[in-house]
Amino acid sequence: MTRRKAVFAVTSALATGPSLLAQEPPCGPGSGMPFLTTSRHGGAILSWLEPLTTDRYSLRAARWQNGTWSSPREIATGNNWFINWADFPGIIEMESGTLLAHWLDRVGKGAYGYGIRVARAENWTAKWTETFFAPPNDPKDYSGFLSFATTSKGAAAVYLAPPPSDSAATPAATNHSDHSSGEAEHRKTLRCVQFDSAGHPNGDEELDSDTCSCCQTTLTNTPDGLVVAYRDHLPGEIRDISFVRQNGGRWTTPDPVHRDGWVINGCPTDGPSLASHANLVGAAWLTRAAATAKVQLAISTHSKAPFGTPLRLDEGNPMGRPCAVMLGHDFLVSWLEKTTSGAEIRLRRVTPAGTLKASVAVAKVPASRTTGFPRLTVAGDRILVAWRDGQVRLASLDAASVA
Repeated sequence: MTRRKAVFAVTSALATGPSLLAQEPPCGPGSGMPFLTTSRHGGAILSWLEPLTTDRYSLRAARWQNGTWSSPREIATGNNWFINWADFPGIIEMESGTLLAHWLDRVGKGAYGYGIRVARAENWTAKWTETFFAPPNDPKDYSGFLSFATTSKGAAAVYLAPPPSDSAATPAATNHSDHSSGEAEHRKTLRCVQFDSAGHPNGDEELDSDTCSCCQTTLTNTPDGLVVAYRDHLPGEIRDISFVRQNGGRWTTPDPVHRDGWVINGCPTDGPSLASHANLVGAAWLTRAAATAKVQLAISTHSKAPFGTPLRLDEGNPMGRPCAVMLGHDFLVSWLEKTTSGAEIRLRRVTPAGTLKASVAVAKVPASRTTGFPRLTVAGDRILVAWRDGQVRLASLDAASVA
C-alpha cells in the first residue's frame, strides 16, 4: 500500500511558489528528528522518531518515489532512548540494497549516559537486526552524532565518543590539540567504523583525539576515499571546522577547512555538512567568529586540494543548521535564516566555480530547537526538505526552480 501525496494542514508555513509542494509524509502527531537520504533507485528515504507513549518511541522509515509514500516500516522501538533535537537518528541504503539505521539508547543514568545502536536489514522488507553498538566507557557519558556515507565496499560511519580510558591508547599522530575544555567527562574523540556490503562492521578507528563535544559530524565518499568534517576543539577554545581524508587507504592528520577563529567556551551544537561529486567536495558550516554569524561554503576542487576561500551563503541573519547536497554538478545548501516573525528555511545553489544563485525560501518555521535540523536531499527532478513543526513536515520543489 502507498500513501498519495497530500497537502498538510499547515500550508501557511510554506513559502509561495508554483514549483513548491507540501507533501505529507506518513508521520504521526509529535513525530520528529527527520532524516532524508537518496535511495539507490533515485527516490528518497525518510526516517523519523514517533512517540508511542510518554517514554516509548519508534524509529520508522518510509520510501518516497514519484510523489508517493510507501507505508512506514518500523526499524526499532524502545522506552529507554535518548531523544534530543540535535543528536538524531539516520538511515542509509548501500548499493547492495542493504540498509543501515542508527538511534541512541540509554546505558546509564543522569542527563546523558547513552550510546549508539546500528541495525541492518538486507532489503526494504527484511527484518532489522542490530549489527553495531558504541557505548560510552563511562555510564554518565555518551557516544553520538553519527553520520553515514556509502562506499565502494558498503558504507562508513563517523561518530563522537569519549576518549579511551587508557590515555596512552590515543595515537600521537591524531592528538593535535593539547588543550582540555575543562569538561573532561564530555571530551570527545572522532571515530570511524566501516561496514561491508551486508552491513557488518569492519574496524573502528580514532581520527581525532579532541573534538567539540556536541556538533554533528559529516562524511562523504570520493573516488580517492572518504572525507570527514567536524567541529574541532583547538587550543584557546577555538571551535572551527576541521577535516580528514583517506589518502592511499590511510587517514590524514586533521586540518582546518578555514581558520575562522571562533572562540567559544562551550559547544555551539551546530556541525558542518559535506557534499561531493567525483573529486569535487563542498563543506558548509556556521561560524560566529568576530561576533558575526555566517553560513559559509568552501569548495575543494580535487581529492588532495585544500578548501578554498569560504563563500557566504546567508542573507545577513542566519541561525545556522546547514545541510549540503549535490544538485547535478552544483552544490545545494539549506539553512535557517532569522526573520522578524521567526525563521525560514532557505536554499541556495552554488556552482563549482563559486557562483552564488539567488536564495529560495521554502518554509516559515519556529526560531527554536523545536524545528530541529532541517534535512535535504535530491530525488530525480525534485528537491525534498524535511523539518519539524508540531510533527515531521516535508516539502518538495522542482530542481529547475533553484537556478
